[in-house]
Amino acid sequence: MANSFFNWHIGILSNYQIKNMAFKKIDKEYCLTDNSVNCYGYRLLTEGFMQDRFKPAIGYLMHKREGGVAVKWEDFRIDGDKLWARPVINTAKYPDLADEIEAGFYEAASVGHLIALEWTDDESMKLAGQTGITVTKWFCRECSIVDIPGNFNALAKLYDDNDSELMDLSDNRINNNPKFENMDKIVLTGAMLTGLNLMAGATQADAEKALADLVAKARKADSLQTALDALEATRKTEAVQAILKTGLDEGRITKELSARLEVDYKDNPEGLKSLVASLPKQIRVTGKTVEDLSGIPEKYRGKTKQELFVSGQLESLKAECPEYYEQLMKGDK
Repeated sequence: MANSFFNWHIGILSNYQIKNMAFKKIDKEYCLTDNSVNCYGYRLLTEGFMQDRFKPAIGYLMHKREGGVAVKWEDFRIDGDKLWARPVINTAKYPDLADEIEAGFYEAASVGHLIALEWTDDESMKLAGQTGITVTKWFCRECSIVDIPGNFNALAKLYDDNDSELMDLSDNRINNNPKFENMDKIVLTGAMLTGLNLMAGATQADAEKALADLVAKARKADSLQTALDALEATRKTEAVQAILKTGLDEGRITKELSARLEVDYKDNPEGLKSLVASLPKQIRVTGKTVEDLSGIPEKYRGKTKQELFVSGQLESLKAECPEYYEQLMKGDK
């Protein structure tokens, strides 16, 4: 609807101006576009320009539509990757523009309101410095006379065939272009052929099989990685539990500390092993450490069973503190 209304509006305006305006054709060719990267990082392929859709071939001055039509374009020609045309100036609306052009004040033309019909983000089609897409099929609604080539107002926006603005180069219509849904030919680069382990001249069937094999391998690799991750998690859990059990058995840690360490070191059994090994073993009597037994006389504390035997205190310890004596005889001290 927007497309039809735009063309109708321009058509009515052009018919009115043709009857009521004076014109002057300038003997000067302007390059309207080429294949180079524009200031927004994308580029328009000249070979993809649809001249039959650029009707009426009009333009404004500095892309200011409110100022009225300033020029219409004739004598289109393509030389290499450059699109050339000659301007016919609306001298009734812009009486001084023709003289200003001939005097060199306006040396450039700039396509505006660009309609992108087909495009690609194929890296092999990008030039140095190109960050955006390559528009392979397009036309413009107008082409203005400007003072500076690549005018920012001209190239700031792209539109689709329904005149809906493509907001930016990440627009879903850029990444999911319906124009390519029915493509039956994809050109594989040398890097793609190498990645698929294909030789030059490979058939479509070869490419499809290689791609299917690659997808299958990728899925298998993902499945194997998941299994390995689960196995590693189980190994760490079992290692942590074994270290904590040893620490409890040797009296190096309490049950409360064990529960906390199990959480803090669940992914670091090596670190837990080093920590627990650095803690001293404790001799326990009825669940308490020696240091907690206030009933053991000071004269027995800190002495080994050998020292107590030599000093003749071993028998008296047995009589006074039988539980501690039993633990001391079983332990390392």
